[in-house]
Amino acid sequence: MYLSLGQIDFSKTQQTFRNLVLFDDVFLNMQAMNISIIDKFITEYEYALLDEYLETDRTPINTAMFVSAQSQMWIFAIYELLRTWRARIKKLRNWKENGGIEQMIKNLEKDELNFAANFKKNQLEHLKNDPSFYPKLEEDLLRMDDLFTMIEAMRINLAKHEVHNKEKHSPRTVGYGRINSFCGALDFDIAHENGSFEFLNRRDIADSIRNMVIENKS
Repeated sequence: MYLSLGQIDFSKTQQTFRNLVLFDDVFLNMQAMNISIIDKFITEYEYALLDEYLETDRTPINTAMFVSAQSQMWIFAIYELLRTWRARIKKLRNWKENGGIEQMIKNLEKDELNFAANFKKNQLEHLKNDPSFYPKLEEDLLRMDDLFTMIEAMRINLAKHEVHNKEKHSPRTVGYGRINSFCGALDFDIAHENGSFEFLNRRDIADSIRNMVIENKS
């Protein structure tokens, strides 16, 4: 069930990210903020598209094309944010398991005027000094795994015109979305590597993020 526009608490989108480990990094948090802002913008257009569609009983081509473009760019953006975040966690995990934390801290200290490097150094020091930090990394990585898998499948279908892990297979209707009659988001036909397919839309991702309950790690 989709909430109406006035019922959605868009602040929950960024709050979910803020409660994940590593989002104390201001630059990761800025990307999450951008995604949250554009989420509200697109949602308003999705409902406007639905209203126009119901009023005219035909697809409003120009509005639908705009919503489709914005939706796909949003999906690509959130994929890149989560991919970057997951890669950061995996690097921290590898450095801890391979005994490379001290050396990485020394390397990052050489670039003390680089704010991004300072955030990474602080996270390494946190990992070094706080025994509870490593389990939190693993917990949040696992917590976001299903969502990332869904976004990754959509991104590969829409951006690469391929099926995940099936490069020789092509999705049936690349980039074509049908207007969802409940929320106005565009339902894309997403093909999976096991041969199945499902209809997913951008709103499904946004709602999944907002519905997550994650305790603040600070």
